[in-house]
Amino acid sequence: MTRPHVFFHKFLTLSLLAWALPAWAADSPLTLIRSTTERARAALQDPAYQGDDRRQACVDKVKEILLPQFDSPEIAKRTLGPSWRDRTDAQRKEFTQLFIQLIEKTYSGALDRYNSDVQFFYDQERVDGDFAEVDTRIFAPAQNKTFSVNYHLHNVDGKWLIYDIVAENVSLVRNYRNQFNRILSKSSYEDLVQTIQAKLKQLSAPSSS
Repeated sequence: MTRPHVFFHKFLTLSLLAWALPAWAADSPLTLIRSTTERARAALQDPAYQGDDRRQACVDKVKEILLPQFDSPEIAKRTLGPSWRDRTDAQRKEFTQLFIQLIEKTYSGALDRYNSDVQFFYDQERVDGDFAEVDTRIFAPAQNKTFSVNYHLHNVDGKWLIYDIVAENVSLVRNYRNQFNRILSKSSYEDLVQTIQAKLKQLSAPSSS
């Protein structure tokens, strides 16, 4: 499996700070993105989670905020593409779990690169029935650059959930779908699963000093 484009990797990591949408909120998608950004940043900056020995606890706290707000099956379905139709319910559940783990492992390791100096700008939202897009920008002082992050949401049982993020015009779903399609065009779904599992093992291995 090819590594996600480095350019996309940096900006998606930044955008993770605003992925969670609180279930109790009845605000617009833009307001939800804004309020949840503050919740995620508060967790990252909480003194109780500072230090190398507390890093995993911090990551777990951020995951607790974020993961329930993904439409994980929808993300997995869009990422796997046409092959999703041929999967059994058990395979779909397996793939969804593996893909979400891949996203967690790939991007959680870079969360600590971004501190309170990072600035978020909330530009506009577009709502069309049960679908919405929220345009934001992130200023990263380390690069002295501003990056665009667009959130795609849909309404599921009265709750807005994210099903894609487009960072600097690169879609999370499309980025991975292209990678997975390359594997599926040459081998089987079982080989794709093995490739993802191998990547997860690689990402979980302790880094050499």
